[in-house]
Amino acid sequence: MKKITLLLLVFLVLFGLNAAPKKVLMWSFAANNIAEWQERKADIEKKFNIELVIEQVAEQAFVQKLQAVMMDGKGVPDIIEWRIEQNQILNADPKKSFVYPLDKYVAKSGVFKNVAAGRVAWVKYGTSVYGLPHDVHPVVLIYNDTLWKSVGVDLATVDSWDDFFMAAQKLSAEKKDGKPLHYALPWGNAMNDSMFMIWQQTGAQVLDKTGKPTLNTSEFKEFVTKWIDWYKSGTICAWDWGNFAALLKNGTLAAYTSPDWWVPQVNEAASAGQYQFKVKNLPYYKKGGSRTASWGGTFLAIPKTAKNPDQLYSIMEYMQYDSSAIKVRYQKTEMLPPFASVWDDPMFKKEDKRFGGQKLGELQTTLARKMPDVVTGDLFWDVIFRDFGPNLAEIVSGKMTVEQALKVSQEAADKRYKDMTK
Repeated sequence: MKKITLLLLVFLVLFGLNAAPKKVLMWSFAANNIAEWQERKADIEKKFNIELVIEQVAEQAFVQKLQAVMMDGKGVPDIIEWRIEQNQILNADPKKSFVYPLDKYVAKSGVFKNVAAGRVAWVKYGTSVYGLPHDVHPVVLIYNDTLWKSVGVDLATVDSWDDFFMAAQKLSAEKKDGKPLHYALPWGNAMNDSMFMIWQQTGAQVLDKTGKPTLNTSEFKEFVTKWIDWYKSGTICAWDWGNFAALLKNGTLAAYTSPDWWVPQVNEAASAGQYQFKVKNLPYYKKGGSRTASWGGTFLAIPKTAKNPDQLYSIMEYMQYDSSAIKVRYQKTEMLPPFASVWDDPMFKKEDKRFGGQKLGELQTTLARKMPDVVTGDLFWDVIFRDFGPNLAEIVSGKMTVEQALKVSQEAADKRYKDMTK
């Protein structure tokens, strides 16, 4: 008996405990996040006794390639890192989703309960959570305090968006060649930047909780009408990605709504010293409403073809929410982690020289606890960008009224919903 036990022990040592690490293949499209995973690779491998292989897959080919390898069964990733916006892989019906629902894991996880609920909403379709968010991206208002005060406006005291745009007319009053020298806000003429962020504050959902499109509500109509009026006031300029920092530096752009990853656009202008910049929560859309929003972001998920999802979930949770690692992440990237248990750390309460000593991190953590309750779902991105988006352009050009555009948009969205639910 003792011989058998000894032989079994030797077998376990030789072939079990010393077994080669299991290979875990991860796909990501985000170069900046890949840099983080590469830096932490050795630690992750040691903790889980795995060989972590990280591959960058082009964003424009990601979904098509994932679908192809899942059908073929070869070269399938164990973990994917994909974008929250227009993700194309999640579905309220778990049978139709590309990735496993994580409900049984998150329900019993002591770690996941610390992830900001407002951020989880973006990876929750129907009743299922499908991914672990990498970030929370609370939106703040960054503004040129010097310019605003030069026209008699202290934005620190402006509470509502209506008051903001009324005050902005003082700012845009100074003109050259018939055009304002200064603009209050940038916009890309679509619902994918400033308009998208402010819309989240309204509570006007584009889907109801069953996933049905709701573009024809009075709340959404009110918002679109108000937005077009603000735009026509002449206080909004083009959202110019390539020249954004330059527009801040030369004073053309006097304020912008910013998630954490876009804050550094102000760095050059702030360091130049000509202007003093400040930061605050977003003005409210309606009194008592949300003072922030969210924009952008990624999540980790497990493709349905992956084996051993139990271990893969543990790996993902460690990658996203290890307290020491996410503090380093914030220091390097300025992106706030969605993990509330670290938000009381002194590192989030430091004075920020760019904003005259204001504590940006403290403001961001405060706002992250109060993210708007946005209902996402299978048709969410299609309704916004494919059904409503083209008609929004028609409103801006004057070819459609708000009522006409929303009617046409709702009809297109209803057809999409009908086709989906056949």
